[in-house]
Amino acid sequence: MTTYLRQAALAVAVLSLAACSGTEAAAPAATVTVTASPSPLATVTATPAAASPSPLASPSPTAPPGNQVFEPSEEYDQNDVIGARQPKIKGTKFQFDPGHDFTKRISPSADGILRGRFVTMQDGDTAEYVPVRWDGGTYVGPAEGDVTAYAAPLAPGVVYLSATGCTGNDQTINGDALGTERCTRARLAEHAREGRLTALITVANGQVTKVVEIYF
Repeated sequence: MTTYLRQAALAVAVLSLAACSGTEAAAPAATVTVTASPSPLATVTATPAAASPSPLASPSPTAPPGNQVFEPSEEYDQNDVIGARQPKIKGTKFQFDPGHDFTKRISPSADGILRGRFVTMQDGDTAEYVPVRWDGGTYVGPAEGDVTAYAAPLAPGVVYLSATGCTGNDQTINGDALGTERCTRARLAEHAREGRLTALITVANGQVTKVVEIYF
């Protein structure tokens, strides 16, 4: 009987111990859910590079103005503008033609008197000519490749005063070495076509109205 009670007590003790051990083993592990709130510092808004031009970037070139005058300033006298006043016969600089666009189709010089030289006749009526200046005992025109040139029709009643006579055999000049003998429009066109006529060329309303040959 005593043995039986001892075995029963031992069994109860074992069962109690097992029950306690089983409870701890079966207890579920706590689950912790953490919801991370986005930090206000974590958001970065990137600005595209193209939106902010670099301070070192070169500015775009400005379009040139429509009226461009390609005249070397050291060879042109800006105080000797083509106009009604007769220019110096032996001026050492070219006369200035402000506002004339030499990049477009060749056209007449400004109304007034130009010290110039005929280069050729483009056709039966239109003469091509350039400005001249006195240099080293002769008259010279713009350098080769210079775009400074004009063209204008000879007026029907153009006045041509020759310094060598209408036949080219005389010396018909005044005290300033300017021509005095009036010759025909056809003779003027012939001399202009040969490209050897240096003169004071008067233009009015886009036409050559008077040509006074310079003798030198």
